[in-house]
Amino acid sequence: MSGVTPLKRALTDLSRVPKVLGVFVVSKEGFTIDSITTSGTFDEEALAAMVVASLGSIDAMGKELDLGKVEIATGEFTGSIALIAELEESVVVLLAEKGAVLGRIRYELKKQLPRIRAAL
Repeated sequence: MSGVTPLKRALTDLSRVPKVLGVFVVSKEGFTIDSITTSGTFDEEALAAMVVASLGSIDAMGKELDLGKVEIATGEFTGSIALIAELEESVVVLLAEKGAVLGRIRYELKKQLPRIRAAL
């Protein structure tokens, strides 16, 4: 994998988890920094904008209810799962098939977050 950035390597490792559809790193301004997909195509511009807006709402809920800072937000939809992890100046989004093992993908995401953070 010569020439591949440390960030791309971390995203690639996450994408190898069974049933992961894609992993995206987006800025808090709503722009895609890097991504990798394993199945299908995604409107990355819309994904980045919507994730940042959603994270703002989740952060507000945490503050208003005195729940603390968001670590990983999980959305379970009829066809897929979305995990959103906030870093300092960016956000990691992992999309997976509905049948993915949620505990496994959460574990793998948490394991890769330090690598992603260091690569940014």
